[in-house]
Amino acid sequence: MEHKEDIIEYISIYCTDFYNELEKKAMRHYVAQVKFLPYKDRVEKMTVAYNRDSSNDPGVLKLLKDGIQEFHRNAAERVLNEHFCELTLNTCPKCGGIARTPTARQCRYCKHNWR
Repeated sequence: MEHKEDIIEYISIYCTDFYNELEKKAMRHYVAQVKFLPYKDRVEKMTVAYNRDSSNDPGVLKLLKDGIQEFHRNAAERVLNEHFCELTLNTCPKCGGIARTPTARQCRYCKHNWR
């Protein structure tokens, strides 16, 4: 598949509704670690958010054990394989390349404009 990295990035940003419950829980845990952990002992709202979204579920930790990039790659590949027909991917009508966003109307590869 051409431009696979761009498709994985697109899915991991715009198609997370197709993540399963464990993947969604892993994303919440990751955000809790990155955004809330540094402030959890200083700001009450951050403590509440951290305690709500942080997880010690072995399944969640296993999904994230190789880092967030690998998590996104694995989740996006699963979504692509299991939900390809359901995905609304914004692709160029000329070359088939994936657009940068769901609303983009110019191809990043061939520069075709479909406005």
